[in-house]
Amino acid sequence: MTVNPIINCPEGVLDMPALVTVACLAYNHEDYIARALESMLCQQTDFPYEILVHDDASTDRTAEILRDYETRYPGKIRGYYETENQFYNPDVNIIRDLLIPISSGEYIAFCECDDSWTDPHKLQRQVDFLRSHPDYSMCVHAAYKHIVGTDEAEDEVYPPEPEDRDYDAEEIIRRGAGLFATNSFMVRKSAYVDPPKCFSMLDVGDYTLLMYAAFNGMIRYLKQPMSRHNEGVKDSWTVRIWRDPAKHVTHQKEMIALLEGIDRHYEGKYHAAFADAEKERAKDALETEYQIALKAGDRAALKQPRFRELVKRDRKIAFHKMLNEHFSWLVKLKHTIIKDH
Repeated sequence: MTVNPIINCPEGVLDMPALVTVACLAYNHEDYIARALESMLCQQTDFPYEILVHDDASTDRTAEILRDYETRYPGKIRGYYETENQFYNPDVNIIRDLLIPISSGEYIAFCECDDSWTDPHKLQRQVDFLRSHPDYSMCVHAAYKHIVGTDEAEDEVYPPEPEDRDYDAEEIIRRGAGLFATNSFMVRKSAYVDPPKCFSMLDVGDYTLLMYAAFNGMIRYLKQPMSRHNEGVKDSWTVRIWRDPAKHVTHQKEMIALLEGIDRHYEGKYHAAFADAEKERAKDALETEYQIALKAGDRAALKQPRFRELVKRDRKIAFHKMLNEHFSWLVKLKHTIIKDH
């Protein structure tokens, strides 16, 4: 894989309304934000674009670095600085409620400030597609998945589709959460603002954004990787929520309630897809709860009927492992007999 360098960009001022608004979230990203902003500033376009950055009361040098860029690129970069962290505020959707009202773009692109873009033509390619395909609400693309602390040359591309393709609402519902890197999103503002209330039951902006866009048009995927998503960043949502088993379970149950609410709002139009998505999340939550009980040695919990099939599964696995370790000859004999018949 070739790693695209981040180059220094000429300073400039936005002197006309932006066609694209780049919406960015920042929280304790002092090690990443300069690279993120440089990758946005280096976009080569035939249209003006603006960069709006929400600093969520960072406790490191993130706000200081952002202010420096805002001073160097007046009108191009605008910072929105919090004095109290808004991440857990249930009444605020940071991008939709705080950044979009001060935006001018017809299209909205996204990039959290611990990620970056890797192709200077990213915005132009996505705008070109959406301009020429008015029936599409959104354009996404492949991205490099980078595990913090590893060599970027080892990054994997996701999703690894062999060609450009369309995604419809049913596939987005079933696969949407985490399917694409959020910093690959470009959506028409008209397919982003003012979603029904059911989309706001839980602050999971990437998944609900994808669904709402899919309900308002097709989504186009471009196979060319044009951004890098960093996994394992300190204080990131994944670290704070997804990797904590108890919070993971709570999140999955909240997601099921969210999906049920959206399904009801659309009166069952996509019910089969929602049912599949809810089933997978329920299965994941049950497995996680089971692993929590195992780790704690909670025998009473493990005897609950809901864990019965998982206990049977693990006993079967343990039994076959014991056979392979102590009676490998018997296993080989069984396979020979089956093969001969």
